[in-house]
Amino acid sequence: MSFSSELKEDLSKVNTRSSECCKLAELAGCMITNCNVVRLGNKFVIKMVTESASSIRRMYNAFKTLYGITPVTNIEKEKLGQETTVLYELIIDNDDDLKRVFSNDTFFNIDVNLRIVMDDKGTIKEKECCKRAFLRGVFLGSGSIMDPSLGNHLEIVLNSLENANYIISILAEFDIMAKMMKRKKNLVIYIKDSETIADFLRIVGSNKATLSFEQAKVEKEYRNNMNRRINCEIANMDKTAMAASEQLKDIMKLKEKGKFGKLPQSLKQIANLRIKYPEASLDKIGSMLTPPLSRSGVSHRFKKIKELAKEVE
Repeated sequence: MSFSSELKEDLSKVNTRSSECCKLAELAGCMITNCNVVRLGNKFVIKMVTESASSIRRMYNAFKTLYGITPVTNIEKEKLGQETTVLYELIIDNDDDLKRVFSNDTFFNIDVNLRIVMDDKGTIKEKECCKRAFLRGVFLGSGSIMDPSLGNHLEIVLNSLENANYIISILAEFDIMAKMMKRKKNLVIYIKDSETIADFLRIVGSNKATLSFEQAKVEKEYRNNMNRRINCEIANMDKTAMAASEQLKDIMKLKEKGKFGKLPQSLKQIANLRIKYPEASLDKIGSMLTPPLSRSGVSHRFKKIKELAKEVE
């Protein structure tokens, strides 16, 4: 299962049995993101299609509990190349059932374009539990999340700007600042910040996914820090090697010009150590001297050697 599928499976187990308003809020979130009014034969029906069996099961139970409706469910297989996708459908086609679904007690309605839109009269925002349930329904409807080991990206796809703005306003109630973009004919609400995604997971009630996400985030940060450290060490080694190469060139130049023997003992001593240990760091060379010399002291002596090498050119 993908991380999104696991999350939806987890969210489908969140208990809302004692609160009808939360059930309605969750159903509303799913309805506005993954439920369309379509023509089937001579009449209009509402239809939900998803790859998540747990989401369909959750909505099926919601319709049955809230309205006494038993929706029609189907399973279809869609083949694209070598891959087969299993799609789960939920359909409500009975006229009396449709009237109950769009009664005054619901939090949604149908607009002139036959899209299901929010119409809760501010009820959902009155209770924090209902806002959490609503966002849970939104994700169950059309949410997806990237496996945290691969990156940070959570998105919700929908087709109504009115609904998108409503969802963003509910997210803002929890200090979650989401962004929106257009993708073909749809609108996409997305979050890319890892801490904000973790906050969203906590809000909708998935402790399991939150722990998995935060663990993957810690592991990823650890790997990134290790890579930065290794890259830094490699860069320092390269820098040391280049500096040592330049120092050896200066020493060889003095030898070629017959000036090496005339160097002060302090410079001659450090030059011989560089010849003997061409890859040693300045700290290492300093520790070999008697008495030991600091890194800055060793660097100062090599600068003197460089100056003398320039003079004999």
